[in-house]
Order: sequence, then C-alpha cells, then structure tokens
Amino acid sequence: MNFELLELREDRIRYLLSGVSAAFANGIRRACMSEVPILAIDEINLYDNTSVLFDEQIGLRIGEVPLVADELDLFSQPEDCQCGGTGCPGCRVDFMLSKEGPGMVYSEDIQFTDPGVRPAFEKIPLVVLGEGEKLVMEGYATKRVGKEHSKWQAGTLCGYKNLPSITVSEACDGCEKCVEACPRDILVIEEGRAKATNILECSLCKLCVGACEAAAIDLKPIQDSFVVSIEGSGSVAAKDLVARAVDEIKMRALDLDSKLAELS
Repeated sequence: MNFELLELREDRIRYLLSGVSAAFANGIRRACMSEVPILAIDEINLYDNTSVLFDEQIGLRIGEVPLVADELDLFSQPEDCQCGGTGCPGCRVDFMLSKEGPGMVYSEDIQFTDPGVRPAFEKIPLVVLGEGEKLVMEGYATKRVGKEHSKWQAGTLCGYKNLPSITVSEACDGCEKCVEACPRDILVIEEGRAKATNILECSLCKLCVGACEAAAIDLKPIQDSFVVSIEGSGSVAAKDLVARAVDEIKMRALDLDSKLAELS
C-alpha cells in the first residue's frame, strides 16, 4: 500500500491511496462518517421559548451544532462509562443557554460547564429573537458515533474515486474537440497532440472519448488506486479524523480475529 498526501487543511484532507481494494478505501470513508465518536448535544430542557420556532425545531438546530473538546479522549461513551450510562462528568458535559431579544441567538451563546468544550464555530445562527422574546434552556452533550445520529457524524463530505489513466495515441490530429468537451480542463494541445495535465481532477466522465473522432483517447480507472477526500464537521481536525477512523477499523478487526479464534 502506498500513501501520498495531496492536500491538508484543518477541515479537509485529500490523499492518494494505491495498492488497495475499493472495499479498503470505502471502509475508511465509512468509518470517518459513522465510527469516530465525538461530542454533540444529546438532550435539552426548555424552560422558556417565545421565539418563532417550535421547541422541537430549536432542539434539532442546537443538536446539529458541532462541538470541539480539548481533551476528547477524557470522555467515555455512556455505555462504556463506569456510571453505566446514568450520567456523570466522565460521559456528559452540561450546558446552559439564556438570551433575550431583540437579536440573533448564535452558537457562541451556548455555555458549557467544562471550559474545554465549546462550539466549533461561534457564529452559527440558531434563532432570531424579537423584542421581549426569550430562549432559556439547559441540557447536556454526550459522546457517541455518527451511525446513531447525524449530529455525531464527525465526517461530512467524504468520498473517493479511482485514479484515472489517460493515454493519447499517435492517431490524435490535434483537432481540440476533446479539449473543448472536457468540463474540468484536463486536456491541452501540445505539439499538435492532446495531453492530460491534471489527472487528479478528472471525473472519468469520458466526454473527451466521445468527442474524439479519431478514437485516439483511452480513459480508464486504475482499479487499485484511489483519490480520497475527507472533510470534517469541525469537531475533529481532518488528519486526526482519518487517524481515528483507521484506529476504529483496526480495533474492530482485532476484536473479530479474537472472536473467530475462540470458535476454532
């Protein structure tokens, strides 16, 4: 297996993975979306809500606010906690929100009892309060995984594609029809022949193949090479998200191996 980093930002990582199967690449993608545990607001108690939104809508909006924890590993998932999931500082963190209009209620108005926990983005709008309107609530956040609910989904835009292989034969007469047909400007004309410049951006649409009357372009996917793009919600840095996803896969593989060994 070969790994080549193509792009790295706080919220996005893009890399080339070669020498693996599609199932392997897809396993990392799925783990990033559904298997990496993060904090999210789980339950709330609304004491006063005179805004234009119903209580249920307020609950849905505040639950989808991504949270950042300085020490995420200090929190346990409720079912793994020593308290048995009844609720303690080891598996939940309390919050309070109290605001009176007029004005916008933002995610930064959510105040957690743990100073190391905060919204990933301060200016996520929750609801507009008019003159005299109030929103008062409290609740708690817990650590779970995305397969239980989308609010615990650490990875958002996660996908992969086969690395394309583009070859141009000597039959190319430089007519430029393939260049005009390509929606991503992958092809250029150099020395009277078409040439692929940025293969990583190719979407394998094959419009260039259809436009080439000389049948000089051969475009096919490389079956064991994948361009993987992982973007997070902001709760976990993109590079840490992939690392945690790989750790989850490894842990499950070891667990399966041990259970199979017990049966043999």
